[in-house]
Amino acid sequence: MPSSAVGIAEPAMPAVPDIAAAEAGSGQLDRLAQLCRTANFARHHLEAAVLRDANLTWTSYDVLHLTVMHRPVDTGVVAALAQVSKGSVTRYAAALIRRGLLRRSVPTKDRRRSLLAPTAAGWALNQQLRGQLIAELNTLLDTHAGASRNDIDVLRLLITAHHR
Repeated sequence: MPSSAVGIAEPAMPAVPDIAAAEAGSGQLDRLAQLCRTANFARHHLEAAVLRDANLTWTSYDVLHLTVMHRPVDTGVVAALAQVSKGSVTRYAAALIRRGLLRRSVPTKDRRRSLLAPTAAGWALNQQLRGQLIAELNTLLDTHAGASRNDIDVLRLLITAHHR
């Protein structure tokens, strides 16, 4: 008696990739990787040239800056804006509080929340660093030459596009 293959499905053939779409996606991925490398380059340079003297990393500066800009602000909002975990914000905020740059308060209506606000010293340091960061970035964009010229060109285009 011949065996019947009733109910057994043929294996599906894998989809043939669209070569043009794959090449376009590859180009987009390469551009994204270039932007990420450029951002990493800029961040590292600004940390070394400006923030190190203030004993800050880019993330700790970002927590301070976002707190100054949105005062008072919930730690969860800072985390979302900075694209870091709430635990990271808590850790950086604690260090900034110990240095007298931020203060923390707990709203009476919701004791689970934590609000951050800058102290006068935190506000002053943020203003000073912001000016130094802008000056260093302008110097970097205007005068930097050499092997990382392409990074600077991409950064300039990104900044220009962002401000339009």
